[in-house]
Amino acid sequence: MKKFALWSLALLLTFAAACSDYDDTDLWNSVNDIKKRVEALETAVAKLNSDVSAMQTLIEKLNEKVYVSKVETNADGSYTIYFTDPENTKITITDGKDGAAAPVIGVAKDTDEIYYWTLTSGEGEPEWLLADGKKIPVTAAAVVPLLKIDDKGFWIISCDKGATWNYITDDKDQPVSALGQGGVSDSFFKEVTQDGAYAYFTLMDGTTITVAMRSDFYLLVKMAPALGTYAYGETKTYETESVGVNDIVLTKPTGWVVSYADEVLTIKAPAEEAVCETEGEIAVIYFGDNDRSSLVKMKVKIDKDYTGVTEGDNFTLEITEVGDTRVRAAITPKDPEMSYYVYPYDLAKSDEACITQLQKRFKADIADGPEYVDYFFKGAKTDYRYSGLTPGESYDLSVVGVKYDLTAKTLDIVTPLMRVPFSTKVPEIINTAYLMTLSDISWYGAKCAVHPSDDLPYFCTFVKKSTFDTAYDDADFAQTYIDDRYLWPYYGELSDGILLWSDFTATGDLAFSSPGFVRRDPLYISEDIYPLEANTDYYAVAFGCNENGEFSNSRVSRKLFHTKAFTPTEACTFTIDVTVDKQDLAIKVIPSDKNTSYITFFDERDTYRDNFATPRQYPPYDLYWRMQGLEAGQTIGDDDCFYTGDAAYNVVSLKAASAYIVFAYGCSADGRITTEPEIVEVHTKGTVDQPDLNSAAKRRRTVSARPAYRVIR
Repeated sequence: MKKFALWSLALLLTFAAACSDYDDTDLWNSVNDIKKRVEALETAVAKLNSDVSAMQTLIEKLNEKVYVSKVETNADGSYTIYFTDPENTKITITDGKDGAAAPVIGVAKDTDEIYYWTLTSGEGEPEWLLADGKKIPVTAAAVVPLLKIDDKGFWIISCDKGATWNYITDDKDQPVSALGQGGVSDSFFKEVTQDGAYAYFTLMDGTTITVAMRSDFYLLVKMAPALGTYAYGETKTYETESVGVNDIVLTKPTGWVVSYADEVLTIKAPAEEAVCETEGEIAVIYFGDNDRSSLVKMKVKIDKDYTGVTEGDNFTLEITEVGDTRVRAAITPKDPEMSYYVYPYDLAKSDEACITQLQKRFKADIADGPEYVDYFFKGAKTDYRYSGLTPGESYDLSVVGVKYDLTAKTLDIVTPLMRVPFSTKVPEIINTAYLMTLSDISWYGAKCAVHPSDDLPYFCTFVKKSTFDTAYDDADFAQTYIDDRYLWPYYGELSDGILLWSDFTATGDLAFSSPGFVRRDPLYISEDIYPLEANTDYYAVAFGCNENGEFSNSRVSRKLFHTKAFTPTEACTFTIDVTVDKQDLAIKVIPSDKNTSYITFFDERDTYRDNFATPRQYPPYDLYWRMQGLEAGQTIGDDDCFYTGDAAYNVVSLKAASAYIVFAYGCSADGRITTEPEIVEVHTKGTVDQPDLNSAAKRRRTVSARPAYRVIR
């Protein structure tokens, strides 16, 4: 980007006329006309300077990682943009109209990742705006550029709060006039759009500033478990994220201490000797403007400390560690020459049953060979470890003295069974909260923006409510989804480590849409998001998945919505006639209304059959991919498969002995589906030249590409 040159006002000096009898009436008329036109432009210039200020605020909020909460369209066509910062900042901007010879102030990010002011004059490229030879950063501390039109109708600019002004010059180093025939644009913003996930601000110079959107009222507790387990007197803290929260009320079990300050939730369990509830629920009830309120809940429980020393008649047993699936202990026999056996038995098992189980084990193992009897201990002290226990279950860590003879294959019990009870811990499951914002709900799709409360991996998708409701529970739905969509189709690659679960899952903020495409690396594991069914209840769902491909939350976050009904805007129907000649198709499409525009083409039958519940879902899918292939300035009316009136075309060199569909559906040039689709199935002839199309490997989408064929029109 070049540096923008400014022409000093001092260089534009006028000369005085020496002739006293000169008739200057026309000159003064011209001067007065210029003054009137300049005055008429002052309103537009005031709006431009207001836009510069709004642009500065926009970049400041972007740098501060503040979100847009909503975009309102006003009666005069302007937009009010609301932000999620504590000050509830808002700005108002307008879409600008094209103007003649108007300079455009914009912003651009340089290689240092900082936004700087730019200036575009006429048909030139954006150039850095300089003050004292340096680029001007778009920050609150830096000077905001000001525009003005001088009394001769030329554009001037100040970069020092109006202390000095300089001419804006064109590529020929001439001052730029504001008095062109086309008027002057009254905004530096060309367009403001949003999709629920992001707000897009397109500037007149073509730059697009993208700012993430968020709800303007929520509170998320980061890394919060579904059930928080505490030792007596233990304190834990959780960071939070909130927007639009004015007040908070906390509820807690008796004896617990809970506080909230500086976006941190602090929970302290009661002391062991205190009168308290050992388990319960903590609720954070939060309030905002307009009587809005909501709450976040977390279950808590005192987890008894089972570590410590227990003295017995024959042994000293010290439990040193208890986990969710493991126990560790130090065993010291009173007689260091005595052999003994240690095992965590089920709490409900009797002494006799424990001894009987040991004797059966010894008998089975000694029959296989003495080398299999390797579980007896002897010595002054043993560091005993055992894993493979069930989380949240109660056990007795048991020890008994034994005398055994591997040659004689005998086992005698020489002491009573000593039992020390303990319970394994319940692992804390991080209950990630997913803030989901829906937008653009149509008869065939929707958009969803996901904002998780942490950076743990997750999946998100759309699912029919009826499908979700048939699952046994949230875990059943989530694990079935993970297994069917990813584990079984990619089992070999996952087992061999060629693919990792992190290749499939998302982290952080994500926006997805139906129809849509999830691009992954490597590309062959990318996948389509297919269109939805019309007039149907759906959930947008999100749930965690750990590095082992396991559902990692206690519940599936979901948001209910209903797709709209489809109402055709054209009454046109289609007659499709296909003549098959070996591996070639001769296709004729006859619309009942010759004025209806439409799309017609073909696809593999199994692509259609495997992924669409109704014929009505196919046109949005086909149209989505056609729209992706359009170049700048093109519409769907420029697509090769867009017709009005009868259509006739041939498709040659298809796969032999294969099933295809030929389809037609009404579509306007701007991409609106206007009729019900007509879909017919055809089969090519010849020998089989491909493997089974129903195999899982064939159904994987790699790229949007078709097999080799030619279309002749």
